[in-house]
Amino acid sequence: MVATASIKMDELLATWLGSDAIHDQVLRIVESQKESSQNNRAASPTKEAAADTAGRPPPLSPEAARKRPAIPPFYRAPQDGEGADAVNPQDPPPAPPKRRLRSHFAEDQTWDGIYMAHREGGDGREEREFDRDSVATDGSLGTAAGATKKPCIALQARELFTELGVTASQHRALEQEGGQSPAMAGVPSVVSQYVRSPVEKYHTSEKDCRYVPIERFERITKELCNLPTFFHKPLYERILKLWESHLQKMDAKLPTSPVITYGIFHHFWETEMAPYDMDGRFFRLLKQPDKAYIARDDFFPYVQELLRDHPGLEFLSNHAEFQDKYAVTVVTRIFYSVNLCHSGRITERQVRKSDLLSVFQQVDEEEDINKVTKYFSYEHFYVLYCRFWELDHDRDYKITREDLLKYGEHSLSHMIVDRIFDAAPRPFEGTDAATVDENGNAAKKGARDYLTYEDFIFFMLSEEDKANEFSVRYWFTCVDVDGDDKLNNMEMRSFYAVQLHRMQCMGHEVVPFEDMLCQMMDMLKPASTEYLVVEDFLQPHCSQVSGALFDALFNVNKYVMFEQRDPFMERQKREDEFDTDWDRFACIDYNRLAMEEEQREEEAMEVDWVTMDEEEEEGDEYNSMGLSGSSEAPF
Repeated sequence: MVATASIKMDELLATWLGSDAIHDQVLRIVESQKESSQNNRAASPTKEAAADTAGRPPPLSPEAARKRPAIPPFYRAPQDGEGADAVNPQDPPPAPPKRRLRSHFAEDQTWDGIYMAHREGGDGREEREFDRDSVATDGSLGTAAGATKKPCIALQARELFTELGVTASQHRALEQEGGQSPAMAGVPSVVSQYVRSPVEKYHTSEKDCRYVPIERFERITKELCNLPTFFHKPLYERILKLWESHLQKMDAKLPTSPVITYGIFHHFWETEMAPYDMDGRFFRLLKQPDKAYIARDDFFPYVQELLRDHPGLEFLSNHAEFQDKYAVTVVTRIFYSVNLCHSGRITERQVRKSDLLSVFQQVDEEEDINKVTKYFSYEHFYVLYCRFWELDHDRDYKITREDLLKYGEHSLSHMIVDRIFDAAPRPFEGTDAATVDENGNAAKKGARDYLTYEDFIFFMLSEEDKANEFSVRYWFTCVDVDGDDKLNNMEMRSFYAVQLHRMQCMGHEVVPFEDMLCQMMDMLKPASTEYLVVEDFLQPHCSQVSGALFDALFNVNKYVMFEQRDPFMERQKREDEFDTDWDRFACIDYNRLAMEEEQREEEAMEVDWVTMDEEEEEGDEYNSMGLSGSSEAPF
């Protein structure tokens, strides 16, 4: 009976509280109680409030607040006439550790050999000063193993200038013998003015005036500057240019020197070599002094010297046209691999992230130019130029849309060809080198009616090797029609529809779009199933399969080969000697082109022999004019 009554009371109370009027009335009662309690507390503080304020200091008076001393900052640099202790009660925060550069030197690179090295494993305060005439060579600075030392840069330069250089007296003797050019006639007068000048500090004695001519500068370039030997002429000219700029800043009205003296090299080393690591030196040498980047034309003097000096390119000495094309190919390939943002300007950061310097060193030491597959291989140039020449039927050095459709036995769809012309990245677009057409007139910035040879290099390198980062970005830009940096199903379906029609016409087995997409998603494993971004293709496990999706969308021949691939052949491909797909393709295609060239020469020789047998007299006259036979190809 009691339990039933309690249940009834609970139901009645729930019904009563559920009424909106009762709920509002309860809220008003609660608010009124809060206000009354606050008023009582303000009129007479309670014991609890007194306890809360007992542990706190009393407030300051207005006068004391105005006289309150200012809290000094954590650290402030001492002003003139102030002591560090008076201003900074504690030491400044330690500087962040400097990142050790990849091309950092183990040897001392200061001119006089003054080097303060932190001992490894110490607290950064223990230092050791090496002798001024020697430096450590094995990187064990401040240790017992650092006893092996090498002469400082000043002494090394002095030895080389003594061995290779020319003094003023030797210069006058050569002039009397007629062994000096007219441009060198005033060298003794120029250097003597340097010695007598009170403001010129790099020429204080006759020893500083000994000079090295440009033809003997190779050893200094290689041994002292650690640069490729074929850099010696551009380096020589750059040193003289910087010296001329130095004289202009001094405003001493001194004449410029046509040769590099010991003092001029001293100035160059202190300003352009000692403060920088190897990558920094390389970058500053190639770029113009007033620029913060390397432009396309900055590479050509060095590639031209390579063409003159390298034994593997000696056969091109009588073919100036192909020398120019080879230089253009090398420079364009450098920008393809190094300048990933395709801005046409290589920054110092991009140089440090690339292998550009090491490849230049490699080509300087390797006699077989074709073994340097990065940038400089002549066989790779041969393949690129011959493919361009095969498509350029009218010989105007321009590839049209109709020409590009013939590439790879018509393997590309017309849809991707249109996108290549409309949206694909192009080298040097928007730079000074791309704003002038072949007639020297200003070209339209957005003109994309044809592909130049440089544009074709970008296309072919991307088409034949879809595993590198630039190639992925190249094709992703082409397939991303709406430009939202996302490749969705609608875009892929539109490209694949053209592929389906072509496979049907060619009699190949048709793979539905859903099956193809499911297969590609399983290989790529993208972050989202709704769309693909370029980072999905650049994942480590996608390096060898990232191009399969692009082939499926627009290259029917390669897609069919992918579907019919032999696992045994794929394994052999992974274990062969080639580092990239492009190296493999270039080797195969070069052998094909070489065989075709041999066949043409044999056919030409057979025609010549038949002509000589039938018309011997006319043949003799023809040969006497030097017109018969097939001349040796420049490749």
